[in-house]
Amino acid sequence: MKKVLGIYGAGGFGCEVMALLSSALPTLFPKDDLSEIFVCFIDDEKNNTNINGVDVLSATDFHLLESSEHFYTIAISDSTSRKLVFERMLKSRAKPITLVFDDVLVMKDSKIGNGSILMPGAKISSSVIVGEFVHINFNTYIAHDCVIENFVTVSPGVICCGNVIIGESAFIGAGSVIKQGTPNKPRLIGAGSKLGIASNLISNIPINQTYAGNPARNIYGDQNDKSS
Repeated sequence: MKKVLGIYGAGGFGCEVMALLSSALPTLFPKDDLSEIFVCFIDDEKNNTNINGVDVLSATDFHLLESSEHFYTIAISDSTSRKLVFERMLKSRAKPITLVFDDVLVMKDSKIGNGSILMPGAKISSSVIVGEFVHINFNTYIAHDCVIENFVTVSPGVICCGNVIIGESAFIGAGSVIKQGTPNKPRLIGAGSKLGIASNLISNIPINQTYAGNPARNIYGDQNDKSS
């Protein structure tokens, strides 16, 4: 085989990515015979050896495959685990790939980092920076002048209005709406923080906090939070 491509993580999101992968291969490898590209899951727990007709390999077995080039992306929703996998993969010869599937709009002045995955229906507006190994899920809208830092997970159906900064490894729940900031005072979601499903965020979120509701508040009842 000339090339191998591993989807790290064989859970629900990994299976969704794998189901779409064939549509992205011609763009990823336009000069290659696609029949010579070996595609597999990588999963360290390896509860199955085959899922939906796709081989599941341990990371060790993936790296031992004989090939001219190894490629991978990480389809693990938990951002902490995703970052740990990335740090391990840095020590290997495998190269990260970025997956931008059909029906995704990325305006030409926006930037998408290595290893990120943009699912169908995602819309990335102007002057947006998406970091490395970010998940932008189905039917999500990221408006102008937003910064999505490394390892962020944005769930399906999120509306992130303009001038928002989402810190590293934050998690945004499905169907949430994030109110617009301004160029001088962007809306801030701190690193490692979580915004619950269907929340309406009109304030800032400090680092490593969990907010939810309409309007979204600290669900642990921190009355001293002055971040907004």
